[in-house]
Amino acid sequence: MKNKKALNLLFVANGISGFAQGITMLSIPWYFIHVRNESGMWMGFYAVITLGSIFWGLYAGALVDGFNRKDVFLGTNFIEGLIVLSVASLGFKEEVLPAILIVMVFTTTFYGYNIHYPNLYAFAQEISDPKDYTRVTSYIEIVGQSTSIAAAALGAILLEGMNTTIDLTNLGINLSIPIQVRKWELHEIFLLDGITYILSFIMIIFIRHKPVRNVTQIEADEGDLTDRLKVGYDYLKKNPLVTIFGICSYAIFIVVLVEIFSLVPIYISAHLQRGGDVVGLTELMYASGSLISGFVISKVLRSMPIPRSIILLTFLTTIAFFICAVTRAVWIFYIVSFFIGFANSGSRIFRVSFLFKLIPNDLTGRVNSIFNVITTVIRIVFILIFWIPFFSQGSNIVYAFGILGCFTLLAGIILLLLYNKVLKLTKGQEQPVAAVKQ
Repeated sequence: MKNKKALNLLFVANGISGFAQGITMLSIPWYFIHVRNESGMWMGFYAVITLGSIFWGLYAGALVDGFNRKDVFLGTNFIEGLIVLSVASLGFKEEVLPAILIVMVFTTTFYGYNIHYPNLYAFAQEISDPKDYTRVTSYIEIVGQSTSIAAAALGAILLEGMNTTIDLTNLGINLSIPIQVRKWELHEIFLLDGITYILSFIMIIFIRHKPVRNVTQIEADEGDLTDRLKVGYDYLKKNPLVTIFGICSYAIFIVVLVEIFSLVPIYISAHLQRGGDVVGLTELMYASGSLISGFVISKVLRSMPIPRSIILLTFLTTIAFFICAVTRAVWIFYIVSFFIGFANSGSRIFRVSFLFKLIPNDLTGRVNSIFNVITTVIRIVFILIFWIPFFSQGSNIVYAFGILGCFTLLAGIILLLLYNKVLKLTKGQEQPVAAVKQ
């Protein structure tokens, strides 16, 4: 594999920053919904943040295509780390953080995802051979989800604290080990998050690589942002089958984002009537499924056509969401979360790998920006629907899971109907689908 050292450094830097990000993104929705008991306020914030991500996502895609991708990593890590550390320092000074600053940290991280992951995959595509795409994306998933598991496990402890004793007398050992971990405040979690940004920044500095192919960055004379993005739009307009496949293959990602940040805290607090430890353990099971997916995808499922694998994972997600809608057992929810994580991770690996083969590298960021707009609009529709007070009352949140299950079912059916046509897109094709002339 070419540029192996550069890829390893990229994986490690991504894992380091992702560790504390996971705890932060786990703690903020739980803080508003469970601690402050303001689920309506949080859903409103999340709807506005998601709406804003449409415009930021468009610009982020142009940045990915317009600048050296290593420089993009350095810039985003520095800026995000500075913002998070600034809020954390204020929290230590005042001992309390206003809601708007907490939301700003969430927004910074959330918008950071919009540029980080397109840049991560575009950079990996830039320095990898086409034959290694699936393996490289699997490695990205394995490293990322390994840190997510650690983040979820630690987050479960930090959100609620821990006061227990490990009794070894049943093993014939006359020993009891007390374990006490106090509950962390949000500004303490933010401090940990900010430090990992700085560590990631340092790691990225040492990346040295040689592109596998010539990558032409967007030049200043190619027009303004609108003109540049029109290139991505024109590409998808010229290749409608790629557009339909892309949107439907994003279905799992769409429902998972809505579930994690909008539904899970309410589901656990109102329907399951449990605490923050269940939030953390749910995330742990989700990340575990994602991690296992990284291994299984690279060893087993890659033997079948990518579109077929995505269809199977989409229907698996449908079943998982329908189960959530009819159960009240915590252990079943853990298992379902595992399979949702497995399906989301697997579909992302397959989707990215398949689109790598279809979309020219110099258009990757802008085409992904168009997909980002479409999927974000769909997410906003769901968020606004679930913002209706009905879904926050009693166990009514289960109806939201049923609605999302119907959405993935529809996406799976469309992919199934178009299967043969989609499969022909890369059959006997060495080069990506022709790009639109700029």
